[in-house]
Amino acid sequence: MPDYLITWVHLAAAIVLIGGLLYSQLVLTPVARDAPADAKSREVVRLAGRRFRTIAWVSLIVLILTGAYQMLNESGAVRIETTWGVVLMLKLFLFAIAFGLLLIHDFIIDPYAPPSQDASPPASSPTVFTRADILQKAVIVTTLAVLLVAAYLAEI
Repeated sequence: MPDYLITWVHLAAAIVLIGGLLYSQLVLTPVARDAPADAKSREVVRLAGRRFRTIAWVSLIVLILTGAYQMLNESGAVRIETTWGVVLMLKLFLFAIAFGLLLIHDFIIDPYAPPSQDASPPASSPTVFTRADILQKAVIVTTLAVLLVAAYLAEI
């Protein structure tokens, strides 16, 4: 497969991931927050989040595979002794942080879990939504930092 195609797939996966996170944070979450309590807006956000979770993890896997391919193709430039290698390690470190935050958001806090029949369902608890919201903002900031470092990396 040509290198430019691998780069294009890598960039498309980053666009899908960051675009979906921004849409969720800037559009879906405020709508759910501002809607009346009896509205089904939280259910819509939950269903949209579950659907996007699959898309996000596919994007992450694509980013990892295409990024590894590109890194292996760079041969000697990836060495840590070079400026390019140091900046790449910073990018990978930031990506690892974003990946870990997404793991916590999706599989530990799990704001998209279906509401249980218990008296106090954990998925509808305000603290769960608050924690998930804070984590999602942290993921967005971290992924945007990855993009900034990637742009700088392209200039080196």
